[in-house]
Amino acid sequence: MTENKQWYQKQLRILQTVLREPDVVDYDAGSVVNYMEQIRANCIIINGGGIVDFFRHNLVTANPNPFMTKEDLLKDLVEAAHAKGIKVVVRVDFRGVDKKIYELRPDWFAVNEIGEPKTRDNPLHSAIFQPCYQSTYRNEHAYRFIDVLFEKYDIDGIWENSYSQGGICYCKSCSDRFRKETGHELPRGGQFTDSHYDEYRDWKAACVMEHLRDCRAVVKKYGEEKAYAAEIFGLYHDRFKSDGHDLYAIKDHFDFLVTPLFTANHEPMNGPSTLIKFLKSLSPDKVPVMLFGHLGTNNDLRYISSAKQETRLWMWEAISAGGSFWNCVFNGQHPGATYDRRNALLSADIYDYMERNEDLLTEQTTVAEVNVLYSRATNAAFGNPNRSKDAYLTHLMGLEQVLNDQHIQYRLLTDDKLSLETLQAAKVLILANAACLSDEEVEIIRSYVRGGGKLIATNLTSFSTPEGKNRPDFALSDVFGCSFTGSVKDNSQYGYQYVKEAHALTKGFEDTQLLASWSDQYLVRTNTDTAQALLTYVPQIFPQPPERSWLRSYETDYPTLILNPFGEGESIFFPYGVDRNVWLHGHNDFSELLKNAVEYMLGEQHLIRSNAPLSVHFSLNHSGAAEGEYVLHIVNTTAAPRRPVLQTIPVTDIEVEIVLPVQQVAEFRILRGDAGIELVRTESAGDGQIRLFVRIPRIEEYTGIYIDAR
Repeated sequence: MTENKQWYQKQLRILQTVLREPDVVDYDAGSVVNYMEQIRANCIIINGGGIVDFFRHNLVTANPNPFMTKEDLLKDLVEAAHAKGIKVVVRVDFRGVDKKIYELRPDWFAVNEIGEPKTRDNPLHSAIFQPCYQSTYRNEHAYRFIDVLFEKYDIDGIWENSYSQGGICYCKSCSDRFRKETGHELPRGGQFTDSHYDEYRDWKAACVMEHLRDCRAVVKKYGEEKAYAAEIFGLYHDRFKSDGHDLYAIKDHFDFLVTPLFTANHEPMNGPSTLIKFLKSLSPDKVPVMLFGHLGTNNDLRYISSAKQETRLWMWEAISAGGSFWNCVFNGQHPGATYDRRNALLSADIYDYMERNEDLLTEQTTVAEVNVLYSRATNAAFGNPNRSKDAYLTHLMGLEQVLNDQHIQYRLLTDDKLSLETLQAAKVLILANAACLSDEEVEIIRSYVRGGGKLIATNLTSFSTPEGKNRPDFALSDVFGCSFTGSVKDNSQYGYQYVKEAHALTKGFEDTQLLASWSDQYLVRTNTDTAQALLTYVPQIFPQPPERSWLRSYETDYPTLILNPFGEGESIFFPYGVDRNVWLHGHNDFSELLKNAVEYMLGEQHLIRSNAPLSVHFSLNHSGAAEGEYVLHIVNTTAAPRRPVLQTIPVTDIEVEIVLPVQQVAEFRILRGDAGIELVRTESAGDGQIRLFVRIPRIEEYTGIYIDAR
């Protein structure tokens, strides 16, 4: 499987020791490499230079670390690491320089709207001056800097830190080039996220692409085995609005994909799994890497450890989707020469597990019964890092919570991979407020349903163009079986829904006629006789005074849940944020409705059924080792109802049923977990499939099971 692959195309167990200036003193490369062997890391990221240089060179911008004497830490580390088969990637950072360097070449640096140098302030040190992203410093000088590193040292690659730059530069070079290439002056005023910066943002993205292309070419001069990579901010931390780079485009320039995801932001516990699925959909042929570690307490407190147990669960979740790691659990040379050593060995047994099972855990792909579409355009238009204001990712997060609770196996499908072929690879497609769809995307989805596909959609799916402009009606109104009336009601308080009739989609609500509602309600009416309106909008019922908290009628003509046959397929549409409500509101009515919708569309056949609690997450993957090999990952996130997770509570007496598209099992093996795990029996599941019955006496934090069904 891994034959004829470069090292960066295989499993990556990376360590980054973020060096501060004083760490160069008595740098002990031998101890660093011994530590890496102890934790089973196979690659190290080490400071090279840019803001502060950790080696000596003669370029005009040379800014040697003031603590350096005769040390040559890069030489020492490369020799010690290579002797143990460990790769060394050098971190370069061209985002800023000290004033003394700026004064040498002021025309290389960015200026603000009134012509002043742009700086990054540091209250404890002098400010650094930001170069223009298309200047000589960021480009020709940077390329020469990288040349010098390769000429002096036998390094294995370059990590370009902070290759992008937020906002806009008004230097003469930018002004002249923008005017020449667009015919316009640089935009001014307002916020950079405003729409009148859209043209500039696209132009800037092209400049970033140009730089990445050229920088990669410099690295590859020294051999295809030399790696080039940088952080990519997408999914939970999209940067297009602020930085103007397109994740879908820049991914092609990197040899492996790395995205930071730190626990203290308290994204969902399945966040690492989702992140890896996202990266794998973007570039199936590149290793997906999650950067994690001490920054779990955010950059404000980057020198102290994160909660150990939550960080371990974070790692297991990423492994369950086939991820590799970039470990930042401490700062300094090695644990014996730093302040906070609490998490120094946190990843040792996990990295060891990865190494021992590398062939099975590398190149995993999800065995999915559900496709969940990621809409880049919708995230760009409606996403917000403030989750209370976000109108896209919170929909995805709520949906995923329901899918994980029910042990549903799903693939995150990035919209650049949207096609009839990819949609037909799973039983159900879910569009969680995929508002900004193109006409071409709409037609693919319509054709999928018409041909027998099952669709669940929520909120404003297909209501906007890719640019975020509202259409007069849902582009998929024929598929949904309803049309927008033009009226929007605020149902974010005192909101309800009326249960019109008993149905599989209203299962569990037999003892109530009213359900919760909590969001803006786009009022729709059915537009075909075949559409069933199972729930309807209820106008707000104000709670005070209680004597007058009632309506003359609770029934309206505006459905909030519509089931509609379309061609050979059918759709379920919730014209409000039912999924977002799962994440931000939490009332169980919302999660029950989504659960019913998924159950209805999947029918009786599920890939995995279990008596495990909702807090136990299952991931069934094809192994990259060979056709017919599978790995079942089980992550136990059961803990006290608080974050961060400080203690995992074991679960016991778990029974699991697994359906595989094979006729027999050749081998069933425990990769990690309780020795008493057993395959109790198998039976035919029809249509050339087999059902496995597995008993698991106890799950601590993670269980891995290998199944050979060749």
